[in-house]
Amino acid sequence: MMEIQTEAMQARAVRIYREGKAEEYAAGTEKFDEVLSAWEDMTQDAFPMPAFGVSIDSLTREELKKGTWVELLFDGERGKELPFERLLVKCEPDYHGFNLIRYTQGGYNGRCYYLDLREKEMRPFCEKIKNL
Repeated sequence: MMEIQTEAMQARAVRIYREGKAEEYAAGTEKFDEVLSAWEDMTQDAFPMPAFGVSIDSLTREELKKGTWVELLFDGERGKELPFERLLVKCEPDYHGFNLIRYTQGGYNGRCYYLDLREKEMRPFCEKIKNL
């Protein structure tokens, strides 16, 4: 499961959802670099754990219409244990860990990854996303 932290840094783009409206930033752009830098800071000492969460595509798509979400997009399928083409995370500033919802084969279905941020919280990452 350690692969998830290194895989995230291989994204080809990042998509930000705010109340259901999406903006996408390609690798190599300033905003993409800002998001990935904040991601790396947040997850640097994170501990990957088995997730209790399971995503159901229709419910996840409804939730994307509320709040702020960050989605990492990849070229093709990644991940050995739990394959994915995208990873989706909800910004929750007070959280000390979060599910990474996998998108594969056309939907957000199945088991999630989970990262425990230990003593950190998502706040700095969420603030960076808010201020893009």
